Amino acid sequence: MLIVKPRTDALSDLEPIEEPLPSIDAEEIEPRFRAVVGRGGERRGIRLERIYWDGLGRMSTVGKMSTADLVHYTASQMPESGNLASLLRVLSLKWALRRLDTVEDISSMANINAIIQASPSPTILLTHDKKIQLFNDPFLSMLRQRLPMTDTVQLTKGLRFSIDTHIDEAIATLERNKGKTLNTGFTITVGTQTMKGQINLALAPTHEKSMLIGYISRY
Repeated sequence: MLIVKPRTDALSDLEPIEEPLPSIDAEEIEPRFRAVVGRGGERRGIRLERIYWDGLGRMSTVGKMSTADLVHYTASQMPESGNLASLLRVLSLKWALRRLDTVEDISSMANINAIIQASPSPTILLTHDKKIQLFNDPFLSMLRQRLPMTDTVQLTKGLRFSIDTHIDEAIATLERNKGKTLNTGFTITVGTQTMKGQINLALAPTHEKSMLIGYISRY
């Protein structure tokens, strides 16, 4: 059977565009030997790739036990014909995927929308390209009050929103200062009507694209 090796450019076409695959160093795929000693003094020698040792280390920290205790506990649950190294790899990946599922649930657009809607003040979700992805009823009420128009659809579709701080700079500042907010000015324009005010920005809890939650504090 003849197997044709794909062209380099063909392989590059397969790489995800939104989230490029991580690079892998040679050291990362080289199994590392560790001798672990449990509480009873039982000694085991295990060879695992570094990423699995890292995963087991995180599991141990969360479980408030040593990596050695985790290894020996896992070994005690293993069937006689099982392979401990394989079991530890599966355990590490399964634990990581479960935590990833939790993070993705928390950072879903449905949960972010709930945060927006729960705010009593005019609040928006602002994308990296300065588009309003979500907004709440107080925001719409503010627009109707300050920019009176009979057609709500025309009001929202013709709206242009900008902030005084460049959005890349705002995101970078908030990423450097975790848990902080950034106050800046904003301008809303609909047709010939304009309104200005102040907005408090915070990083939206999303794991995909960087977005900002904006709480309008003065208008």
